[in-house]
Amino acid sequence: MVAKTCKIDNPAAVIGALAKELHGKYGDEVLDVIAPILREYGFQSGHRLMKKLADRVFADRVEAWLEPIIRTGLCEVIEKGPAHIAIRGTDCPLNLEETTGALCDACMCIDEGLVSALAEKDITLRIERSMARGDDACLVRFSI
Repeated sequence: MVAKTCKIDNPAAVIGALAKELHGKYGDEVLDVIAPILREYGFQSGHRLMKKLADRVFADRVEAWLEPIIRTGLCEVIEKGPAHIAIRGTDCPLNLEETTGALCDACMCIDEGLVSALAEKDITLRIERSMARGDDACLVRFSI
């Protein structure tokens, strides 16, 4: 059973629960296993999504991917330019609140892969604030 009770009702919550349990059992060493798998999964998901968004520029592609979450009010675009976009999130879809920064970094590889596919090249992901690290919200920047 998952140590902290959380609702596991979507793929992101499943990924977060598995990552937390593996990290709890095997420590930081498991993050080197988790991160590349999640990055590849994100890349493949982003590649499929890219087919629907090919006519848009980078930042608009990322915003379109996030649109369902934006509509719920759980995240917002706080900065956007042709080669970058910054997102503020107030709820972690992976349920990683108050875990560790290292676990957050590893799990965010899924977004790094997905956004790299949307950019059609490797991107830079910078996590400036993280609820996993105890911040009240997340602030993530993607740039090409």
